[in-house]
Amino acid sequence: MLQQLIGGLEAGSSYAVIALAIVVIMKSTDVPNFAMAEMGLVVAYVAWGLTEIGLSFLPAVALSLVFAAIFGAAIEFAALRPLSGASHFPTLLMTIGLTFALGAGIHLLAGSAPQSFPSPWRSVTYDVGGQVISLSALVTIATGFVVALLLGLFFKTSWGVQMRAIAEDRSVARLLGISAGRVSALAWALGTVMAGVALILATSSTVLSPGIATALILKGFVAAVLGGFTSMTGAFLGGLLIGVLENLSGAYISTSSKSAIALLVVFVVLLWKPEGMFAAARAREV
Repeated sequence: MLQQLIGGLEAGSSYAVIALAIVVIMKSTDVPNFAMAEMGLVVAYVAWGLTEIGLSFLPAVALSLVFAAIFGAAIEFAALRPLSGASHFPTLLMTIGLTFALGAGIHLLAGSAPQSFPSPWRSVTYDVGGQVISLSALVTIATGFVVALLLGLFFKTSWGVQMRAIAEDRSVARLLGISAGRVSALAWALGTVMAGVALILATSSTVLSPGIATALILKGFVAAVLGGFTSMTGAFLGGLLIGVLENLSGAYISTSSKSAIALLVVFVVLLWKPEGMFAAARAREV
């Protein structure tokens, strides 16, 4: 049971971080970014490419996250900001188009063959009461919690307060002198960094391949649904919950049931509590 829980939390940490990235952008710009996982995959391939030219794992990851911030802000400026005055539908289509464009670019530049990250903890394992626990799983879980903690601290800074103000009421925030463009660029930069972390975590213990983003974005959106697309805590806990449920169902029901768990969870949640299980109650005028 312990091994299954640790494995579920490992997978769930990646889902939770990508869900947080989705919610950060959704709260700040009101855009459901379907290209989030593909953008993170680009960052993961940059990190892998840096290790291929001789950098060790941690410096390569650090440089790739710097690239992620620049890449995310550039995508927002070039592709999303021109549509800021349009309805939700064109921006939604733009994120879907970005998904296919980035996926095609990855295939073109890196190929479709699976690649392996030379992470320093990849093959390290521990025997805990007769059950094998990998150091990679522990690092992934710890990193997920650290990312969530740092994000919580960020939202207490002045930039975080500006993001929250934009999310609460964009018109009033503009009247107070908050630049929606700067906040949007920062949100996309931050979201892309987090997506890069999620994809690096998800692939450093397995393999890096173009197809991994599809499964991850689905689980990320399901986790975001559990938080009602507004609650950071809800999105994070939702990601962990999905990972644990998947692993337990694969171990005690059948491996084929794992792929259906996320869809079953979102089906139940939308029927039972459409605003999200962990969504915070918000006051409104009547």
